[in-house]
Amino acid sequence: MARITLRCNFRRINPCESRILLLEGSKRVLASFDESLSDKVKRQLQKLGVEVRTGVMVEKVDEHGVMVGGERIASGTVLWTAGIQASTIVKQLGVTTDRVGRAGVGPLLNLENHPEVFVIGDAAAATQDGHPLPGVAQVAIQEGRFVGRVIDAQIGGRPPVKSFRYHDRGNMAVVGKNFAVLQRGRVRLSGILTWLVWALIHVMFLPQVQNRLRVQTQWLWSYVTGQRSSRLIPEPKLEQGLASGRG
Repeated sequence: MARITLRCNFRRINPCESRILLLEGSKRVLASFDESLSDKVKRQLQKLGVEVRTGVMVEKVDEHGVMVGGERIASGTVLWTAGIQASTIVKQLGVTTDRVGRAGVGPLLNLENHPEVFVIGDAAAATQDGHPLPGVAQVAIQEGRFVGRVIDAQIGGRPPVKSFRYHDRGNMAVVGKNFAVLQRGRVRLSGILTWLVWALIHVMFLPQVQNRLRVQTQWLWSYVTGQRSSRLIPEPKLEQGLASGRG
């Protein structure tokens, strides 16, 4: 965005002179991937002009920037990415939740006290082999199909479906233009070909043909021109009250 998208948007500001820092609390970026892929992602970010600092914790964020390890980093813009929070509707179920508000579910992805209620996706705290399942799309897709089979079996009076089992089909991450990483079992891939595979898979999983065509058109336009279809960030109007008095 700094080098292409915003390049000609300002009269007195050169976006290319922006300083971009990535502060990561863990020892490496994309800690869920293999260390070799994490190193490649870090090098790719550095090629894009990003300063990567790992193993650091932010102590304070204010209007002047952030404090990290006693050092103040002046910044006019701070983007904070700290995970996800489940929908507040989960709390209305009156069930036990984890630290991010996800409901605990059983082997059939339903609630213990209300077996007729199923919870999937980011709202469900599902576990497998003692480990929580990641909050990614492929988990939610498999959970949705599984619950559909469970409900169909119950309606048809057939024996219950076996407990849910997640099959990891691999993880992918995109880092800028023409670069992505893929990990599936012992397979480790990175580069432009992996980026093309990610784009193909992403489009294939979109529902309805018109959505796929629209996304492909938008991506092609962005890829060729470097521009985005929309860069508007609307903000709500502030209610300003008027006060008067006599002294």
